Amino acid sequence: MFKKILKNAFLISFFSVISISSTIFINKITKIKIASQKEEERKFLLEQVLSPTVLNQFEIKLYQIKNKSLGNDKNHNLWLLLNKKKEARAAVIETTAPDGYSGSINMLVAAYLNGKIIGVRVLDHQETPGIGDKIELAISDWITKFSNMYISSPEDKDFLLKKYGGKIEQFTGATITPQAVTNSVKRTVIFIKNIPSILKFLNKDVYEN
Repeated sequence: MFKKILKNAFLISFFSVISISSTIFINKITKIKIASQKEEERKFLLEQVLSPTVLNQFEIKLYQIKNKSLGNDKNHNLWLLLNKKKEARAAVIETTAPDGYSGSINMLVAAYLNGKIIGVRVLDHQETPGIGDKIELAISDWITKFSNMYISSPEDKDFLLKKYGGKIEQFTGATITPQAVTNSVKRTVIFIKNIPSILKFLNKDVYEN
């Protein structure tokens, strides 16, 4: 009887060890897979606004930030681009235009710290098909017109739609959508220009201002 109990206890212990080991192994594999997926997502996002040349030129560090100029009170990813001397030279930020015609427009904005725009891409939106969806690169090249533009200040009058005296083209039949995107890009680039003043605070889990 004692031998039978001992045998059963051994079998239970053995299978428990196997089960725990399997769980730990699967968990480790899952974490590696998730980390790999996140890295692929990061690379995909950055490649939307940065050329391979720019990507290879800088070291990239990811931070979390929260600022109303980015369109809402949520956490936003900020990728800081550092040169070989570890000096910040540019940034890519996930930002939101909250005032699109049909709702929020989520975007990526990349710019140098001097205010020169590297690129802008729309991540998702609910704008009207055939009109407001021209902000998508797959629909038109309108969004590429921001590249290489400079923003000098929040009062930069050039960074307005032509309808309002600026230099940015609007769409035929749509004003609200392109103006919402334009305003958001301007606010985001102004935030990027101010990054040098908050660099020492970016080591926090989430920088909030």
